[in-house]
Amino acid sequence: MPEKSGYALAALRDRIDAIDNNILQLLNDRLDAARSIGRLKAKCGKRVLDSSREVAVLDRLMRANREGDLADGDLLCIYKNIISTARRLQQTATAPARAPSLYAVFGHPVGHSLSPLMHRAAFWATGDDGTYFAVEAESPEHITNGIRALGIRGGSVTLPYKTAVMAHLDDVDQTARKIGAVNTILNQHGRLKGWNTDSEGVVSALQAVTGLSNKDVVVVGAGGAARAAAAGIQEAGGQVTICNRTASHGVRLAEELGCSFSPLESLPGRGADILIHATPVGMAPQKSESVIPAAVLRRGMLVMDLVYTPMQTRLLRDAAAAGCETIDGSEMFVRQGARQFELWTGKAAPVDIMRLFVHAALKG
Repeated sequence: MPEKSGYALAALRDRIDAIDNNILQLLNDRLDAARSIGRLKAKCGKRVLDSSREVAVLDRLMRANREGDLADGDLLCIYKNIISTARRLQQTATAPARAPSLYAVFGHPVGHSLSPLMHRAAFWATGDDGTYFAVEAESPEHITNGIRALGIRGGSVTLPYKTAVMAHLDDVDQTARKIGAVNTILNQHGRLKGWNTDSEGVVSALQAVTGLSNKDVVVVGAGGAARAAAAGIQEAGGQVTICNRTASHGVRLAEELGCSFSPLESLPGRGADILIHATPVGMAPQKSESVIPAAVLRRGMLVMDLVYTPMQTRLLRDAAAAGCETIDGSEMFVRQGARQFELWTGKAAPVDIMRLFVHAALKG
């Protein structure tokens, strides 16, 4: 029996070796075709890099792979490396080499952040030479001193430093000052300016579905996410009401923003056009919970949950069952990241490919 098992194992290994040889040959064939495409495009005066084509190919491969054993995240990793190699071959050999631009996300803790994955994908998709990494920051001074000392072009700021870092910046955008938090820093030759793209991410995600002017919008929560969402919606012309479990916190936020407050218990009696959930409920360890009673949800209402792990929260499942249109929190995360990319690089963000990478990571 051991002898037969040995023969079977050797046969399987031979099969893998043969497949590996075939894969290697196919990869080289693909790279040769990519090089030829680059030469042909250059001769015709066309742009060599085409991220829209790459997104379409990746989307096709992911759909074709639905029945396979290969996880979406692994497919993304393999595809990214193949395309990166193909791009290097397509560039002219005489192109001057230069050091990559540095970008980073700062927070504590920060190891769980999807920002490095998302922004590296954006740099790759646009052919930008940027590189992005995560930094465990010990203080807000650590963030600004590190950016200046290392010549970091742009930074993302996450908890717990979004408010504290403002005092260490040279300039803060008006919207970020109103919100009282910064999540984006641009280094302009040593002068650091801060923005809040969380607000823009919420508004952009909503405006992709509906207009906001004169819409009745309920924001549930009274923390930083609720403040960013409410401030952005107000600027876009929406009529905001803050709802919160702890009334004193909700009243204070409503007063600071100049909008209405309503106790959480009164939600079932409201008929808002848009409802935004901006509390941590729905994340682990409260994945099966929702602060929004199902009686609040009705057909025709747009419901957005800023929680994105998991993507489909209890609230969004309840909302879909009630006939509401829904937006998951990953859309806000991707869109705020896209705005960061544009502020840092001056280039249009490859939103589709950023979304593909984030969704693949969240779906595991």
